[in-house]
Amino acid sequence: MTDEIHISANDNRVFDEFSPRKLIVLVQHSFAYIWSKWLVIVIVALLFGFGGFLRSYFKKPTYVAEITFALDEGAGQSAKSGYSQLSEQLGLDNAMEAGGVFSSATNIVELMQSRLLVDKTLKETLNINNKPILFADLFLDSLDYRDKWMKGSAYYKMNFNSAKKDSSQVLFENRIFRNIYETIIAENIGVDKKGKGTTIISVSCISENELFSKYFLEALINKVTQYYIETKTLRAKTNVEFLQKRTDSIKNAFSGALFGKAAFTDANINVVRQISSVSGEKQQTDVQILRTTYVDLVRSLESAKTTLMRETPLIQYLDVPILPLKMSNSSNIKNFIIFFLLGAFIVIFYLVVKKGISYILQN
Repeated sequence: MTDEIHISANDNRVFDEFSPRKLIVLVQHSFAYIWSKWLVIVIVALLFGFGGFLRSYFKKPTYVAEITFALDEGAGQSAKSGYSQLSEQLGLDNAMEAGGVFSSATNIVELMQSRLLVDKTLKETLNINNKPILFADLFLDSLDYRDKWMKGSAYYKMNFNSAKKDSSQVLFENRIFRNIYETIIAENIGVDKKGKGTTIISVSCISENELFSKYFLEALINKVTQYYIETKTLRAKTNVEFLQKRTDSIKNAFSGALFGKAAFTDANINVVRQISSVSGEKQQTDVQILRTTYVDLVRSLESAKTTLMRETPLIQYLDVPILPLKMSNSSNIKNFIIFFLLGAFIVIFYLVVKKGISYILQN
């Protein structure tokens, strides 16, 4: 079969008007033209297939670390404690409901991918072979990003734990941290909820270094958990601390008033003049007021502690990464087939477009 498919004069008349026959003829000639180029298509597809095979063959295996946990928000969101009149006067009634922005388990998914917490984790230190190293340095060295991003730079051999830094080095480190963050979020970290409406969350870290996958994921989970709990219970903790200080202050004042009243009574036994009893009545009144205030504050403090306990979320780990990690290797045959089909599609698309443009220019 020849490489070129010629269109007869009768066929040219078909293209002068739109009709189903025109479409059929176009399809027939397109298939005939593609079939005439079968050898080129097969050669290009084989080249793509072998390229995919070699890429899979020489690619380093990846290690998958995964942590699955369940989040129990507790009863703090719906629980209402009975506050005393003093608590309401102090404005503590509505302040006890902490949470706000972090009142949903969905926000943990966003926290896992936040720049703040990823950067904090990268600046954490771990020991490998009894040598301390930052996660940022481990990422650059174990995954070959130091050569990709810093080769030829004056800061090629620097480590992020160094103390003396000039302004240019700080800017350079900030740029590297941004690159690390973007790479980790795009290629290494995966966060997903196990089913719609559930609070079971799965977080995975995939990299070519087994130790980085495991320890970075564990450190990131710890940072997120700590930040989540601290932020969600911040208001409740503040209220507990405030009530504790007020309770201790009133307790000291109450104790002082009791001792003062006792000392006055001892000094004024069998007094005849009534005016001397005025001071005693005043001290008695102060003691009663402080006693009532102290009792109310103790009740409010216990109620605040109960609310804090209820509002503290409980994170229960279901699965944790254990060495050796699961190793993920792409199939060489599968990659060959995928790239073979991709190459065939690309060359067919190119030939059809080229033939279409050539026909348009001729007519």
